[in-house]
Amino acid sequence: MNASRIDTGTATFWIALCGLTLWTAAPEPAAAGAFVFAGETNGIDLITHPTNYTGTETDVTVSVCVDPASANLVEMETSVRNVIFTYNAMVATQGNLIIPSPDLDGDAVDFESTALHEAGHCIGLAHPNAATESGLPGALFNYTKATNGADDAFNTDPGTDAVIGSGDDVRGDDVNLHWFRTSNNDPFTIDDPVDSTTYARDTAMLPGGDTFAANGDRDVAVLLGAGSTEAVMQQGAFSDEEQRELTHDDVASLLYARSGLDSLAGTADDYGVTLEWVGVTAACDVKLSFDNTQTGFAVCQTGGDFLSGDDVGITSANVFFNTGFNWFFNSERNDGSIFEDGFESGDTSNW
Repeated sequence: MNASRIDTGTATFWIALCGLTLWTAAPEPAAAGAFVFAGETNGIDLITHPTNYTGTETDVTVSVCVDPASANLVEMETSVRNVIFTYNAMVATQGNLIIPSPDLDGDAVDFESTALHEAGHCIGLAHPNAATESGLPGALFNYTKATNGADDAFNTDPGTDAVIGSGDDVRGDDVNLHWFRTSNNDPFTIDDPVDSTTYARDTAMLPGGDTFAANGDRDVAVLLGAGSTEAVMQQGAFSDEEQRELTHDDVASLLYARSGLDSLAGTADDYGVTLEWVGVTAACDVKLSFDNTQTGFAVCQTGGDFLSGDDVGITSANVFFNTGFNWFFNSERNDGSIFEDGFESGDTSNW
């Protein structure tokens, strides 16, 4: 089974296409990240906030639905509601990468893992790695997300540890886009608070001895002693694996944005976010659908408006999947119970 790579990035007039690429070969053994829209065009310090945050709200609700015209309508529900539960819980974990999955067979692809990644884009997160939008080939797209600098060419030297995406990478004039924990540059840990006092994008703030921001790649996890772990927002998925829990890097990225327009936790513009399941409808903030005309695998399409010089609020978000894969649809709720009641909508407070 082969999947087309999805070329992603920021396109004209505030449309970002952010997706996963599916890899079918066996994978190698296995800080606040980056934000949608950030880059040379819109600003390297750009922070992206979810729909319905304008800079004054303290509690933000983002509605999530499944398009009534979608294929696999009934099968999607449990996974979508699990994704909502996972983002609302905001629990940072290690060991979230399960290979092989006990649920999946052979070439099956886990829908819930993919939906968790795409939903992250739809609430503001970009890939922490260079990903396919960089144009870098093969494993090189696992270098930390950056612009290509004044020479218009990515510099890719993995340093003495020979691990791509780690803290000793030598990147020349590439400009880092990944917000890292300044105390240790370890994306598999998290600070408290998460804001501009503990996280930075400027590599001048790296701890002594480090040369570039490390990202949440699975090989970097092994190097740093985090085991079989990978940031949910890292682009690059395999069949017969599942990844249904957030890591420290994913949670830190969300918390950094929630420190508000001033990027300082504990001030008046801080906010919390609740994702809310509203069922089968074409009207919600984040809509999921199978639509083969929109993607070769999976993608989130987002639009946004500036809230300040360095902040953008998402104004539209749609996730699309392609039916041309052996999708596995989870039937087990996050609380371990089995969903048997058919397609429901409404309150998610008991999840």
